[in-house]
Amino acid sequence: MTTPHLPAPDNAYVIGEKFAREHTIGNVKDTIANPARAGLGKAVDGWGLFRQKQAVTWADHYDGQNSLRNRADLIKAASGHCSAFMGYNWDVPPSKWVVAPFDTALGPSKRAAVDPATNGIVLTAGGLWRVDVHATMSGYTLNQTIIPIISPPYFTVVTTYNPILPQYTIEVVNADGTLYTARRFHAMANMSFEQSGLFGVNFPQSSAFSHTFVIDNMPAEADPAAPSHWKTVRLGIAYAPVNNGTFSSAYCSIRGGTRLSSMIVSRWSRDVEHINYKPEVPNGGTLG
Repeated sequence: MTTPHLPAPDNAYVIGEKFAREHTIGNVKDTIANPARAGLGKAVDGWGLFRQKQAVTWADHYDGQNSLRNRADLIKAASGHCSAFMGYNWDVPPSKWVVAPFDTALGPSKRAAVDPATNGIVLTAGGLWRVDVHATMSGYTLNQTIIPIISPPYFTVVTTYNPILPQYTIEVVNADGTLYTARRFHAMANMSFEQSGLFGVNFPQSSAFSHTFVIDNMPAEADPAAPSHWKTVRLGIAYAPVNNGTFSSAYCSIRGGTRLSSMIVSRWSRDVEHINYKPEVPNGGTLG
């Protein structure tokens, strides 16, 4: 860069001046290292402030870190998992709650097991659990409407198709079959009403949903009394037809297989605090 007849910019190297000769090994090192030293100093000061707030010494922190070395058993003691899918496709009757049979295990399991007898997954340990479900339904409502006409046979039949309105309920039930906790989901139905063709309302629809819940501590699995404390996770399904014809009928199926169905349970913690279920609560007024 040149600046004819003008002063050179600050810190610019000008031939004939002593710019390079004024540098020493020491001040070059300082120029390079000082910004990093400043950042490190801020980090050290911040860590010291954190320790003051926590009221711990360096020795406390060091001992705490050492106490967690080689302690994978802490994670193993909390873990639990199981995965299942539906081994078959099933037809579903209208306006009736049924249990979707997640009867086939996928992969290893721990503190939980697939139970074909109950069509779900049995949990054999307390703590904080989460279940994730993927389900796929297809179905439609067939409506046939009789319309009078003036010539024989004096009526005609108009056939149209409506969607169905599916619902799912993740249920956790006790060993005696009573309900422990549940969460209900209303799936999004096809919204094409009174179609003359079937395709628009019969396309499979997948839904994915979850439920998190806490189960009280249970006896060890080897304890003869343990099975009476176990809980079963299952999926209840139902659907309502959308009837608007003189005669109506409905069809629905739920799809199985690993591509279109899944139930996975995971144990997140062995702690059992805040077991607090309120399926219904009072009105709290108007927000805002």
